[in-house]
Amino acid sequence: MGRAFAVVLLGLSLALVGAARPPAPKPTATPSPTPAPTVQPKLPMVVIYAFDFSSDLHADTGTKAAQLFVAEMNAAGGVDALQAPATVKRADFLSYAKSLSASYYVSGYMTPLGTGVSLVEQVVDVSTGTIVLGATAQIASFEDAASQAVQLRDGIVQREQGKAQAFDQSSAQATPAPLPSNQANISAGIAGLFKHRAKETPDPHATPIVKPAKGVFVVHVGGGLTAGELSSATSALYSALNQSYVARMTNASGDAAKQANAICGSDRNNTVAGGVLSSKNVRRGLFSHKQYTFSFAVYTCFGAKLAEASGDGDSISSAVNAAVASYATDHPQNS
Repeated sequence: MGRAFAVVLLGLSLALVGAARPPAPKPTATPSPTPAPTVQPKLPMVVIYAFDFSSDLHADTGTKAAQLFVAEMNAAGGVDALQAPATVKRADFLSYAKSLSASYYVSGYMTPLGTGVSLVEQVVDVSTGTIVLGATAQIASFEDAASQAVQLRDGIVQREQGKAQAFDQSSAQATPAPLPSNQANISAGIAGLFKHRAKETPDPHATPIVKPAKGVFVVHVGGGLTAGELSSATSALYSALNQSYVARMTNASGDAAKQANAICGSDRNNTVAGGVLSSKNVRRGLFSHKQYTFSFAVYTCFGAKLAEASGDGDSISSAVNAAVASYATDHPQNS
């Protein structure tokens, strides 16, 4: 009897357990949504090459100047500046910058001027291979050099902002509001009555300058003017020639014809360019001003004169540019 009661009691216990409601699951806390990371706009990459420099300066001058430009441009923000290896040759500046998908590159050279240096800088748009910004400055202190770096950075940022605005405007104009069907038909019907020859739209992408294989060595400009004026003329000559040719600065000065063979050395696929700067006072009415004349000459590596040209201007750069433009028109291949 007792055993039977125990069996019944066990069965009732199992039945009650099976009939019991399962415990309610504990609510799981809903995780807070993770905010999406803010996408930072991609900054234009700017490659800074070591500046060419005169042998009168320290051997690491060009590299340190590039380091300074990188630091100051990045500190100012708006660009992603980086320094290129010193082993990259000038002829490879564009291809190296393209390999990094850079937007711009900066190059230039320095020559002594008084207690400081004369600095020439150029900013090249990598997509077109054209010079879009340029500057010449006299550097006498760290602050001067830093200011030049920021000035180039500002020019690049303004250019990028202008391109962005132009893109936004063109995008807005490319999606006109839809016309009612009847108005659209009327517009299509009368469009031919006022049809003129379509104006050619200028290509927004400038045609890259294809420079000839024959480069040009630049000799310091001579003449009886001040050292500052001659240095400015040398800077202007390098800048003007580099617009059309692969220009390289030399430490030579004086008679370019006599030094041409030594300047070229084993690199014979070049010419040697130099010139003389002079000035005179020109009177216009009650006032007078200084007018510059630049006599420009280009020689083969054997010292034979290839061409000569002369340019006048109210500034040194305008006189130099006029002479070089005349040569470039007549000698597009530098030969």
